[in-house]
Amino acid sequence: MTKLHVQHVVDRAAADAILAPRIDLLVEDRTGDGRFSQSTGPFERYERQVREIQSYDNGLVNVAETYDYRLAVPLWRPLVNLVMRRGLQDPNRTPRGRWWWPEEVVSQRSATLVSVIALLSVFAGYLGVVISQTITFAAEEFQASDRSQAWTLAGLRFGVFASLILIGRADRIGRKPLLIGFTAASIVFTAAGAFSTGLISLGIAQALARGFDTGLLTLLTLAVTEEVPAKIRAVVLGIMTMCTGLGAGMVVWVLPLADLDVRAWRIIYLVPLVFLPVVLWCWRIMPETRRFDRAAETEASGVVNRKRFVMLAVGAFAATLFLSPASQLQNEYLRDEQGFDAGQISIFRILIGTPVGIPILLAGFLADRKGRKPVGGLGVAIGAVASLLAYFSGGVQLWVSSAISVWLLAAAFTVLRSYSTELFPTRARARIGGWLDLISVAGSFVGLVVVGYLAEVYGSLGPALSVVVWGPLLTAGLVLFAYPETAARELETLNPSDPILDDQPTGHRDP
Repeated sequence: MTKLHVQHVVDRAAADAILAPRIDLLVEDRTGDGRFSQSTGPFERYERQVREIQSYDNGLVNVAETYDYRLAVPLWRPLVNLVMRRGLQDPNRTPRGRWWWPEEVVSQRSATLVSVIALLSVFAGYLGVVISQTITFAAEEFQASDRSQAWTLAGLRFGVFASLILIGRADRIGRKPLLIGFTAASIVFTAAGAFSTGLISLGIAQALARGFDTGLLTLLTLAVTEEVPAKIRAVVLGIMTMCTGLGAGMVVWVLPLADLDVRAWRIIYLVPLVFLPVVLWCWRIMPETRRFDRAAETEASGVVNRKRFVMLAVGAFAATLFLSPASQLQNEYLRDEQGFDAGQISIFRILIGTPVGIPILLAGFLADRKGRKPVGGLGVAIGAVASLLAYFSGGVQLWVSSAISVWLLAAAFTVLRSYSTELFPTRARARIGGWLDLISVAGSFVGLVVVGYLAEVYGSLGPALSVVVWGPLLTAGLVLFAYPETAARELETLNPSDPILDDQPTGHRDP
């Protein structure tokens, strides 16, 4: 339990507000004279005691408060408490949005669920990039060419069929079982890659691991979208993306191990086994999303707007046509064309990727207030051009172009990823997400095969990538001129067939 003592010297109106039950960060119940407990809010345990100490002749009043509380935020509690303490100490009790907290009251259930999602996002980040970060070292052991690497990376995309077959079940049995199941499956198949005997066996194990990881990321986005208030969805998705980036960065932390021996890259595939006990703990404490439970109770329909689906499908395919080879073959470019070793690649990735949290949070903040379209569309266009320039660069220009592309693309796709869940009803979100995954993977496959072939023809990755850079530029155009605006709009407004939540504490909805 955290204990917090606060004194306020305020005017009579502010003092009366402090002496009354709170309705901002939580909704309080009065349990006695100057004593309050939580009715609805993000705390596991909560008690507030307040008393008026003294009134002054100038009209000011001295009021003392004591808080005893424990946030319902497992693992991340110390970080969230840094800002929550300031919120509790604030004498202004007017319900309002803060940069770190929505205007709506967040329930204990939602706080716990989002915390678990953030942790699973860390695991998903590690599992999602391990092959792209290590394939150049595996290829050295197996004496494979650049083209073989590209074909292996392209072949991984077939693993999405494993998750596609199952992901639709999340619309019937719930998000939680598949979130936990996909995480465990991806861990097991990733670890199996450590025992591969060639690129083919490594590719098969990683195809399954990446397939389940792709489905996991879709379900994580879906769960966040369904659970958090409308006016802060993009910010929370940004925090989730930062957690995914943290997991991806963990691979970079251990990447120098690959320099120890030609076979040492295999260690990196065994690291995720330590996640398994934590996944079991997540299963025990994780609740289901409120919107799934509500839709299941009312047997809501899952009718899909086909125009929306086609629009998002074209955008997904076009974007990954360029972005997948541009990101996954970068280590090969750094190693073969720029002469980087594993340690230098690790430093390059860390220095470029570490500040990415700032543009991600800024993009989420702007997207929730100014709209998804300008932030997402411009970010994709500028980021793709910067990414291409990096493949024609060396020295300082390589670092600058790479940093701009990583920051803008991470920020833009954090904002845009919510479209795949915001624009479809609850009973179809997982199914549609699975199909969009498949289409994205198809774009990745085509892009990797084309770029891998052209890289051998041209003798360099830069000219090969130039052939497919039109893809994300097309996506940017669709976002700016065709996608609907979803910022600050409730899911039930975007999808009228969905039932309204009964337990939405403050009832914030679009008219």
